[in-house]
Amino acid sequence: WDIEDIHNALGVSRASIYRWEAIFAEFGTVNRPPSPIRGQELRILTRALMTVCEDLLAEESDIYLDELTTWLALTHDISISVSTLCRNLKEAGLTRKLLHRLAVERDEEHLSKNEITWARHYGRAMAGQRAALADVFVRGDRYSLVAAITTEGYMAAHVVEGSFDSETFYDFIATKVLPSMNPFPAERSVLVLDNCRIHHNEDLYELVRAAGESQ
Repeated sequence: WDIEDIHNALGVSRASIYRWEAIFAEFGTVNRPPSPIRGQELRILTRALMTVCEDLLAEESDIYLDELTTWLALTHDISISVSTLCRNLKEAGLTRKLLHRLAVERDEEHLSKNEITWARHYGRAMAGQRAALADVFVRGDRYSLVAAITTEGYMAAHVVEGSFDSETFYDFIATKVLPSMNPFPAERSVLVLDNCRIHHNEDLYELVRAAGESQ
């Protein structure tokens, strides 16, 4: 039989037939043997290995499952899929949850290592326990930027140390934005704000109304 006859008789794709043909030519069977490098994948971790995983997650609660499978393969010669590992951890009570960061003493020797912005927000811990991650909290100067933008570009911007509140935002509108605006319906006559809390200010509403009437 040729490929087309097998395709029509069995109703399987031609790609599958070509793949089986190649496997049969290489191994003498249509089933590819398991890789000698990976070995047979486990479906259930032993109690001893689960204890090792629990100890590791207690120290590094933010480790990813693919990193954990790699660690098991390198240190214990265990090959297990991420989905199987996830199921085993869940059955053991190690659930995924938000990381709870714990401040630790600043160590100048490891300053460059510790003062990074952590991108991982989730970890694993036993049910009923927090997924804790020890981290150095870096406290430095903080600045906030606010800007007014039109269809043609920025018309005003302002930077303050710390955060903006309703008062500093009011000053920004009064001193930097409204002087560059015009009465409706001219260009730059409509001021659009989002629902930020510091925008909800009756004094600011009156300021904008008064500016429109005076112009």
